[in-house]
Amino acid sequence: MPQGKTVPLTTGDDLELRVAQVRFWEGYFVRSGIDLQTQYGASVIQVTDLDLLAFSFGPHLEPRKTIGESKSGSGRSAPKPLDRIVWLRGLRALVSADSAELTIKGTATRQVRDLGRQLGVTVQSMADLKAREDAVQLKAVAGVGAYGVEAVELRERVRVISQSDPVLQSAYKFVRSTVWFLDPFAAAKQTIGLLSTLTMRWVPKVEDDANRAVRWLIAESVSVLGLNILLIASQMQPMSPKEFSELIEERLSDGLVPAAKMKELSKRIDRYVAGLLAAADAPTSIRADAMGAFFPEPPDFASSLAELAVRFARAHNGATLPRRIEMLMHERVARGRQPSSEVAERLGLAEIPTEISAFAAFLRRFTGLTADISSALTSPVIPGAGRTAAAIGSQVTQPSRRLGDDTLSVFESEPTED
Repeated sequence: MPQGKTVPLTTGDDLELRVAQVRFWEGYFVRSGIDLQTQYGASVIQVTDLDLLAFSFGPHLEPRKTIGESKSGSGRSAPKPLDRIVWLRGLRALVSADSAELTIKGTATRQVRDLGRQLGVTVQSMADLKAREDAVQLKAVAGVGAYGVEAVELRERVRVISQSDPVLQSAYKFVRSTVWFLDPFAAAKQTIGLLSTLTMRWVPKVEDDANRAVRWLIAESVSVLGLNILLIASQMQPMSPKEFSELIEERLSDGLVPAAKMKELSKRIDRYVAGLLAAADAPTSIRADAMGAFFPEPPDFASSLAELAVRFARAHNGATLPRRIEMLMHERVARGRQPSSEVAERLGLAEIPTEISAFAAFLRRFTGLTADISSALTSPVIPGAGRTAAAIGSQVTQPSRRLGDDTLSVFESEPTED
């Protein structure tokens, strides 16, 4: 582990971790401590972060965003529950969340719960949280993946390491703040670009601070991309696959100016340029080459991402795909170990879904993700494998036999070497 100085975890941090873990095992994709001040600026917002940011998906992949606040204090100076409910309702509106949850150390009275319901804020006590932990049998899977004290300490060390490297610092701010305030199309597009940069910084079989940070950033970026592809997939109904693909390509063409507006602007520019060239009696070939210079073009991965999103939308238990991707990446890549048999059984990791294999192939082709890392996604968890086995360069370097089937042919025209 890197030796950079970090801030010790507090009792409040511990409570946040408990809430995040129970949410994950209830079926949510969860992040804690999302930086708000990087997004909005410390001069305009006093709130430093979101204690909880959680995403869930309905039967037809209808997405739902939940935020949460955890307060472990109960003294006279501690914020009152009613005040926190009102405050959390405003924060919910700021980040466009569908619901909010307040966890308090004291008793959640009927008055507090009723006011919370009126404002779309669920209030739970420590006893409520303990009951939820027991319901999901949290003790058997505590502290795995991106959750628990060790995972948060690793994240904090990565933050410290990244401060001395502008590229890594920018990447850390992106995955801990910026990406969570983008629409899923922009988020996916920018995350793919970030992964392309990070893979160039990855040095296999080197165990130093910089490489550990890169490894964690890659694991987090792949996890975030998996979530955003499912968020994109949730918009498919009631469109046909063709209409959906056209929508994705148009949205991925967006820049500072939306693609639809840019297309209209491009037509006007073409007419203006055509008039100038005609007046100058320019050759026909030059006039033809000048047309469409400002027409927005989708990135080269647009059609493949569209097909991948369709697969996510049609997948059996598609709502679980981001959580499976996250667990594989954070256990094997970020933390360098194999998922336990209990984790594998709960998340169905003994057999890797073809959609995740296709996702890994997409990453290899369009971000340059190396075989030693992408195999973390494609190798099923072997029952009885040691939890402490090194993930990169050992057991997971042999991909699932499914990599050779035709489910990946739409992304790869020839076999990979992994």
